[in-house]
Amino acid sequence: MKQVITAMLLSISGVAMSYPLDSDYWAHRSVLFFAPQQDHAVEKFLADEMRYRCQIQERDLVVVVMTPQQALGKTGPVASHGVSYLRDKYKVEDNKHIAVLIGKDGHEKHRWGATTNWQEVFEIIDAMPMRKQEMLNNTSVCSA
Repeated sequence: MKQVITAMLLSISGVAMSYPLDSDYWAHRSVLFFAPQQDHAVEKFLADEMRYRCQIQERDLVVVVMTPQQALGKTGPVASHGVSYLRDKYKVEDNKHIAVLIGKDGHEKHRWGATTNWQEVFEIIDAMPMRKQEMLNNTSVCSA
């Protein structure tokens, strides 16, 4: 099972060394999913991320999974100092499952535990002023 999880992490990839760690403006929204280890909660999160891939991409949302062993997102691994920085910045304890939604302004918009309700996350994003403007200019390509 660990091989499957590792393969999924590598295939969804999300953040590289150039991730905007200290910027006030990010080119995308982010969900940072911190976990103490690769476990059932990580497996479920990754499976759901694949299920909602179209809606995630449509909302310009980058998903990153961070465990002590690895931190991967769409564009590759996050450097260990980047993981520490993000864990400190968002005050995430090492032994907890915490997901943090970050807006394009670089600020935290919502946080939750091990279980992700993607519909709720999408509703929060869709209520954001910048997202409302995006929806006016672009029609959805994702099936309901």
